[in-house]
Amino acid sequence: MRIIHLFADLCNLYGDYGNVCGLKRALENKGQNVEIEYQSIDDEIDVSGADFVFIGSATERNQKVALNYLQSYKDNIKAALDNGTVILATGNSFEMFGQSVTDCDGIKHEGLSFFPYETIEGKERIVTDSLCDTSLCGGDIIGFVNKASLTTGVTSPLFDVKQGSGNGKDDNKEGVHYGNFYGTHLIGPVLIRNPQLCEYFADMLIKKQ
Repeated sequence: MRIIHLFADLCNLYGDYGNVCGLKRALENKGQNVEIEYQSIDDEIDVSGADFVFIGSATERNQKVALNYLQSYKDNIKAALDNGTVILATGNSFEMFGQSVTDCDGIKHEGLSFFPYETIEGKERIVTDSLCDTSLCGGDIIGFVNKASLTTGVTSPLFDVKQGSGNGKDDNKEGVHYGNFYGTHLIGPVLIRNPQLCEYFADMLIKKQ
């Protein structure tokens, strides 16, 4: 099983590297051999052939650095998604895969444009714990949210919010789920705090083999 951790140095707030550690342990407990590969700035980004790709949460500045760097590799990433690679993006990293991210100064940064949503950053931060529900696995999903953005145009959300913050203002839908792509603002890290969700990804990856 091949896992690629993108931008572990740039996009790694609130211990989000723990998502990779937790998934690796879950897969190994199920008899899988797991290889973790790290790719970042100045590397040739190549996720072809990967079973799972993870990108964690970043500062607003580092998000733009990562987004700019990924523009040259969007065809490689899209091909991997189309070929079955699973991508999990936590925190504000999933915003990069939408149409655009407009920063708090009003500057619009073109997204990778894989999916229809767009994000606008504001001056005020949203800091809260969230409680969500999902059809992916049993039990409630919990996580910490610390963002300065609102995301609109999500046609396929990941979670239903029972308490806390959704994608947009007064929105009870959180995250995105398009095929093999999963994105959530929940950090903390989400796969450690929600073992049932970690098991979901591990079982799914094994079935794909």
